Amino acid sequence: MARKSKVEQEAEPKPDLTPMIDIVFNLIIFFMIVSELSNLTVEQLELSYASEAADPPKPGASKLDKVLQVNVLPDGLVKINGAAYSDDPKLKDVHPSLKEFIENEAAGYEREEPDPNNPALSPSKMKVNIRADKETMFKNVQQVFDACQKCGVYKTSLAATKENPKKQ
Repeated sequence: MARKSKVEQEAEPKPDLTPMIDIVFNLIIFFMIVSELSNLTVEQLELSYASEAADPPKPGASKLDKVLQVNVLPDGLVKINGAAYSDDPKLKDVHPSLKEFIENEAAGYEREEPDPNNPALSPSKMKVNIRADKETMFKNVQQVFDACQKCGVYKTSLAATKENPKKQ
């Protein structure tokens, strides 16, 4: 067998990186869109200070671990996932009903076992976290509690910050 000279040897094949670069750009775009959509659940609010505030729950994989974020703005408007809701009779033509929204959301969750003392009461397993701006009046927060209570949602929490505003 004759050996090929150095000049006649075939060049090493080089991999085409174009498809890999396309995939990387697609992943970057996908994660940018997903991160923007996940930020729609919370509004920019100045939360009240609570020195004993618990850390927020870590997001879980199952539907039962999901927490509905309800944002109460300083003007009393309630926003959920970027949409405005209100049960104020003056705003019923402008914004959809908060109670009806929570009722529809709670319908997708399982119910707890009824209380033996009150068999008609079967609470929802849905969890609601109320994020209210520290400048909002409590009556605006109360309308969220009332809507939850009327729909059988009793697993509610209030968001607060541990950062002391006096130290800043």
